[in-house]
Amino acid sequence: MPDLQSFTAFLGSLQPRPELYKIKTFEDDLRGVLNPSMWLNKAFFEESKLLNFREFYEYYLINNQSLLRQSFPHMAWEQLCQGLEARLYRTQFGMLTEYHAYYLSQEVFGASNVIRNVALDKIGVDFQIIFNNKNYNIHIFVDTERAWSYRKYKVQHKQGNSVTGIHVNLPYSLQTGRFNSLEYLPNRFGVYTKSYMSYLKNEMLANRIQNDNIIGTNANGFIYR
Repeated sequence: MPDLQSFTAFLGSLQPRPELYKIKTFEDDLRGVLNPSMWLNKAFFEESKLLNFREFYEYYLINNQSLLRQSFPHMAWEQLCQGLEARLYRTQFGMLTEYHAYYLSQEVFGASNVIRNVALDKIGVDFQIIFNNKNYNIHIFVDTERAWSYRKYKVQHKQGNSVTGIHVNLPYSLQTGRFNSLEYLPNRFGVYTKSYMSYLKNEMLANRIQNDNIIGTNANGFIYR
């Protein structure tokens, strides 16, 4: 498993393909065995394969070609593949930002105090930080009204806060000049900053974070109820 430095170097080596954001010809749900998050976890954390965007698409296709044909017989194979590649690109792009936050948390809190696994992911927790005798369940998402609405929807309708512990919203901003703004690598891949994660640690030390009580962010930090 890579450390923060090697994983950041990997992210910096990726070639973004923004044109794939425009292709949305395949938006069907990919559940169960076809869940891309499960295959990303398998490749990166179980098999220690740092796959670029094209490599992950090929990895996913090789492992799921037969089931994809069975599940979507109404689509021409070439059309499905084109839409699938774009769909997987968008999914992987966001997941890699989450993975970077996980590795960064290990550096700030200690590797043994940061946990991520498929079981947590299935119940909506991206990773867990054990700190100051408490379990903090971390939720990663972009700091937009739409993402906040979806986070609230998951809490209300999908048991998004069912796991024991304090649930912490840790959104990242695509705007510049905010406390939770991403830092951009030379290839324009955005990653969490150490100052943001250190800010979170200080909030934990001050016991200001209670269960899911962060309702938003502004340029200076979390906004509490």
